[in-house]
Amino acid sequence: VYKPAKTWQTQTQQQILSERPLYPTTTTTAKMGVLSAPEDKPKIVFHAAMMAIQNFGFFMMYYDIWGATPAGDTCSDTRFWCAFMSLTCFYVAFICVGMGYGGYTDDGVIFPLYWFLHLAGGACYTVCTIGLPVTRFSDEGKDCATLSPVNGDRLEAVIIMHISLYLVYVGSMLSITYFSYIKSTFYAGNPPQQVE
Repeated sequence: VYKPAKTWQTQTQQQILSERPLYPTTTTTAKMGVLSAPEDKPKIVFHAAMMAIQNFGFFMMYYDIWGATPAGDTCSDTRFWCAFMSLTCFYVAFICVGMGYGGYTDDGVIFPLYWFLHLAGGACYTVCTIGLPVTRFSDEGKDCATLSPVNGDRLEAVIIMHISLYLVYVGSMLSITYFSYIKSTFYAGNPPQQVE
């Protein structure tokens, strides 16, 4: 006897799907209510691409500054924070694409997996957003910058750009979360429930 595979669509999702029969989705949809509306899918792609570009750009800038920062005790903290931020940005550059992919495809496994992986990277990103300027503008950071003035000026400029774009980045993460999960879970009628 043939038994069809269980789907994990919620009542809200089934309602949306019945109203939009050509609405693409997966059969593993939404153990946690992941369902993006067709009009929101381009927004998810845009925000994921913008996050990836921003992160990869900061990865390149901080990686270059890390390599150009003089070795030695005076610059050890500066080197540490540049290295930490550089590697964090590299990690987050592709994790945010995975998060966007999960939201775009309405995948109830991929989206939360990459969302939490991104949250860990985002926490490191936030720590670096505080640690980098504190280190650069400390007495030791200023001494390090005098050892390599061009590199010290570059680091200062990149930190200012980094801090200026921090909330843009956070806004993009929250937008992907809203379009992929929050909107369908909390603003589309009844909250999602598992359907047998």
